This record gives sequence, structure tokens and C-alpha cells, in this order.
Amino acid sequence: MNTNDLLKAIENFVDTNKRERITRYESLKRLMKKLKIKQNLLKDTVKNETNKKCKKRLEEKIRVLKAQRKKGLKLLKELKSEI
Repeated sequence: MNTNDLLKAIENFVDTNKRERITRYESLKRLMKKLKIKQNLLKDTVKNETNKKCKKRLEEKIRVLKAQRKKGLKLLKELKSEI
């Protein structure tokens, strides 16, 4: 193999990793949107709920979703900087 062939092989390898990162970024971004929608729906449900026990359970789910979204946003920023 000459130098050009080796450079092309390395470039193809790097491009593959970049495509994988882009795919991961896009799928995580879609997931974050879904989590946000779910969180907003739960917030609306909590507003209309009268049962205290059920309301507490829903608020706990909202806290969990908020924590997951926070971690996801941090990961999105990291992935974006790598791309």
C-alpha cells in the first residue's frame, strides 16, 4: 500500500466514527424532545389532579424526567462539541 491508500483508509475510519457520533447525537436529540413532551404532559396532569397521593407520584415522575433530561442535555453538548 502506498501513502495515499493509507491516508484514504484512515480517512474512511475517521469518517465512520464521525457518522456514528452524528447518528447518536440525532437520536439523543429526538429522545430529549420526547422526554420534554412527556414532562409537559405530566405537569398538565398534576395541575388537574385532586388526589394528593396520585399528585405526589406524578411529581416524583416529573423530577425523574427532569434529572434524565439534565443528563441528556449535558451529553448532547459533549457530542455536539465532538462533531
